[in-house]
Amino acid sequence: MYREELQRRLAEMSDSEQRHKEDPDKGLQLYDSFRKVRNASGDPVYILEFDSHSLESKRDSKFLVNATNTFHMNQMTIRQHSRYSKIPVHIHNYVEINYVYSGHCRQLINGRLVNLREGDLCMLDTNVPHTILETTEEDIIINLIMLKPFFTMSFLSRLASTGIISNFIVNAISQIQNHNRHIIFHTGNEPSFKEAMENLMCESFDPSLCSKEIIESYMVIMFSKLLQTFQGSQAKEYGEDSSHGSLIEILKYLEDHYKDATLISTAERFSFHPNYLSAYLKKATGKNFKEMLQIQRLTSAALLLTNTSLTVNEVANEIGYNNLGFFYKKFVACFGQTPSEYRQKNR
Repeated sequence: MYREELQRRLAEMSDSEQRHKEDPDKGLQLYDSFRKVRNASGDPVYILEFDSHSLESKRDSKFLVNATNTFHMNQMTIRQHSRYSKIPVHIHNYVEINYVYSGHCRQLINGRLVNLREGDLCMLDTNVPHTILETTEEDIIINLIMLKPFFTMSFLSRLASTGIISNFIVNAISQIQNHNRHIIFHTGNEPSFKEAMENLMCESFDPSLCSKEIIESYMVIMFSKLLQTFQGSQAKEYGEDSSHGSLIEILKYLEDHYKDATLISTAERFSFHPNYLSAYLKKATGKNFKEMLQIQRLTSAALLLTNTSLTVNEVANEIGYNNLGFFYKKFVACFGQTPSEYRQKNR
């Protein structure tokens, strides 16, 4: 599929969209079979839990009711949000990305109204109460749904900047964290990012030989470009503690200065009190300052093990660990295997 054909296909109204336009409330009945909980106000919050079978089964009409163009692959689904459809507030067990291809998107996230314009992208962690509000024919929104197993170490290691920032994605996989976060990316409709998204959709909605490998590569490109927006300070985390700069700016600083950064020096860099910065990181990431530096050191060690011929002892020294036994202990705790085993498996 060429990009011109994609644009035509995304713009045309599907039969399901026509039905939603005629009777927007009818689709809500399909959610009655889902489990639900009550929020603090007593309103229902529906629980969407899916696995690989749910994503790949075309018979799962409840899941596909609010989508038009749809593609499934392993632990991932790409689909076009069905315009005019109504969706109740819900949570789910997967990471979701909503990309505004054109028009606008109004979302209710954790009870807060978030307005997205063309080129904006919202990444939702697991278990975040949210919904997409009313849309019009001009609002073309693309959903990317990724189950936890999608974010394998081999996938993350292909990103342009693997480390603390990528750990935000890894954290979404964790089943012990209290997930309640989301991040907004303002790509500004940057041509190269939109082109990458269009190429991803062209390959997804019209798959052929080797499409799986091509789609996985486009996913890496998409995440890498989002990381570039982090580095350019274009992404902001929406939260009560973000007034002094985005969380991602701080994490990027720690990625670049993990060998010599201290809590005091980092706090001074971002005009925080050290105690406030420590509490902010703990609240936003679930890890304290020392743990964040350790994540970056171990991630850097993994990259050195797979991309250099340095000995394990030299790798430990390079990332700032003088005690080889301590390095082994922390590496095994992080990756579930020794440095030598990790090198042999991933090289």
